[in-house]
Parts: sequence; structure tokens; C-alpha cells
Amino acid sequence: MTPSRRRLLAAAGATFAGGTAVSRAAAGSDGPSGPDGVPEPVPEWPMSRRGPAGTGAHPTASGPADDVELAWSHEATAWFRGTTAPILFDGTLYAAGDGLLALDPHDGSRRFGVPGSIRSTPAAVSTAVYRTATLAATGPTGLSGANAGGGVDLPLIGTRLGAERWRGPRSPGPGLFGSLAFVPPVADDGRVYAPVPGTDDVVGVDATSGAELWRDTHGDGGADINRPAVRDGRVFVTNWPHEATAYDGATGERRWHRRLADGLLLAPVATASGVVVPGRSSVWLLDPDDGATLWRRDLDGNATESTAAVADGTVFVADGDGSLHALDLATGESAWRVPFDGRDVAPVVADGVVYAVKRGYELVALDAATGERLFAYESTQAPLSTPVVGDGVVYAANRRRVIALEESR
Repeated sequence: MTPSRRRLLAAAGATFAGGTAVSRAAAGSDGPSGPDGVPEPVPEWPMSRRGPAGTGAHPTASGPADDVELAWSHEATAWFRGTTAPILFDGTLYAAGDGLLALDPHDGSRRFGVPGSIRSTPAAVSTAVYRTATLAATGPTGLSGANAGGGVDLPLIGTRLGAERWRGPRSPGPGLFGSLAFVPPVADDGRVYAPVPGTDDVVGVDATSGAELWRDTHGDGGADINRPAVRDGRVFVTNWPHEATAYDGATGERRWHRRLADGLLLAPVATASGVVVPGRSSVWLLDPDDGATLWRRDLDGNATESTAAVADGTVFVADGDGSLHALDLATGESAWRVPFDGRDVAPVVADGVVYAVKRGYELVALDAATGERLFAYESTQAPLSTPVVGDGVVYAANRRRVIALEESR
């Protein structure tokens, strides 16, 4: 199904320090409307794993819980390669893949598209300097900030003015030291945190200008730093093979550093109970103040790329060996375990439903309390990205398109 109507984009603005602020006037939408006929706002999902802490859970959003059907499909331009999770921010759905694509979440109509070096899921951050947010992302050239309004279209010369706001720490390109992995940045309290592609460095930068505030280096080459998790002003980072580190978010000062007994550590999740750190075969809960082990659970798995989600006191994590687990956050004890194929599994949770992509093309929904399968949707294209959840709708990037799934009628 293609969008039933197109939104009109009226761009006007003034340039501020290399960026352009724009406003949009839109035609009617097919999305749900409030009493005044204006489409109701979609719950925001402004960065990968929804927030700085990386829980992958939304406290107020809801998605389909029965069978699903395609609400809309946006067939993207030739340059788009969508493999990373989109985000929802300020009434717009953004998808990255060799550039940035902005869509109306209600009907999938295109607002703008800017080809370029953006590869990771962006992180939206608002500052006092611009009317529109900045979208921080990583790509082959390093860390950069894009105008969430897209800038001003200049059709006669085939470009957009003010689409890029800043260029942060640069990538040296692939080499012997550090892989060219495009890990999504995290935005919090006016700062952006990310590994620098092609290096063993993690940085904190100013969200307004991209100026580097601090930098720390891990390992002696090939550190493979994961997505940071941020909570209460602290930045938690894990990297290959077994290092876990906590930083002061403002200064970059190391608060603690540990080596965990596992062959591979995955992205951390920061919670009020502690820092969840999945590994190849185990899951830890660490004390955020000093890194001490609060509990460790051995899953006897082989997880190499999966990401954990945390919601309502439960950790949802794949073991990379054919199972998805629900663990009690306080104790690490098992609540349930279900068969689930796939090595790169990154569940997300909303309104008591766990959504996760199986084998790279099948979206599965599970009851968060019991693990019971609610539905499965098989995409006609692969890979299917990790989804995000809005107001009754699940969105995902799907190779050369972006799709929205809703409850079957």
C-alpha cells in the first residue's frame, strides 16, 4: 500500500550558524485525529533504544497486539539503504541509510530526503540556537549533526541549503585499528556521546556545535565500542572483548573501569537498579556507582550482536543460540524462555508487548508477561530493522523502503 495523499512542504527560514530553521505547513493526514481534526501527536522515540538509558522501552506508546497489516509503505529513492532503526521525533519519522529520509508517520508521505554519509540511527537533540532539532549520527566520515527540518530545498541545483549543521570528530576510515562500525550516538543534557567510527575512541561533543568536549581511548586496536547508555549524568560504555567503563558525562573522567569474564560484551542498559551488561554467554547487573557485580546470570548462549531491552522490572535478551529470555531485573532469575532464532536480536517493548525481529525479516510480537506469541509478520524484503513503536503503529526500515504496521481490521 502506498501513501494515500502527499503532504505539502513549505520551507522558509533563516540561517543560524551554519544551519537553517524551517517551518512546515501540511495538508490533511490519514492518521488519527483529535476533536479539532488535527492528527494526534505520535509518541516520540528520539534515538536508538528510545532514550539515553538504552532500555528499548516506551512507557506510554502502544503498538498492535493481535494480527497486523501494512498501514503504508514508502518506496524510497535509489540512494536509500535502510537497515537501521528509524526514530520518531516532533511529528516526523526519520530513517537513515546513505543519507536521511523524513516521512509523515501517519501516511508515509515524504517530507524531504538528503543523500549523504549518515548510516546510523540518528539521535535527536534540541538546543536554544535552532528552531528545529539537530540529528546526530555516525557514518564513514565520522560524527555529524543534521538539520531535522531538512534545510531549504534548492531544486534548480539539486541540493538543500543548511541540511548539515556541524561536523564532529572525524573518522580516519577503515584500518588496522578500530572497525568502521556505525554505532548510533546518544544525546542527553545538551551533549552527544558516541564511538568515533574507525577508531578505538569514545567522545562527548557539544550538541549545538559538534565541538569535542572529551575523548577516551580503549584497547590497542579493534575495541568495537558499543552504543553508550546514559543515566544521571553518567555514561556507561562496553567494548570488545570484556571492558566496562563509567564516565562523568560532562568531563569524561573515568568513574570506574572493569574487565568482565566473558569473551564479548554487548551494549549496556542503564536502569535505576543498576547497569545491565549482556555478554556472549552471560548477563550482569553492575552497581552504577562502582561497577561491582550485583548479579550474574549464565545463559549458556553465543550472543554476538544482540541488544537487551528492559521494561517493568524485566530484562529481555536473546542468547544467540535459539532462545529469547525474560529475566527478573532485581535477581536475574528467569521469568520465561521461548525459542527465538537469530543472532542480531534487539527487542523493544511497549504496553506489555515485546517486538523483535527474527532471522532478519520476521517481526514477532510476544506477551511481555508470559512470552506467548501474539503475531508474526514476514517482510518481503530483508533486512528488516529493529522497529520503533508509536500510537498503535510499528515502524521499521526495510532495505529500500520504510513500512508501518497496524492492527488488522
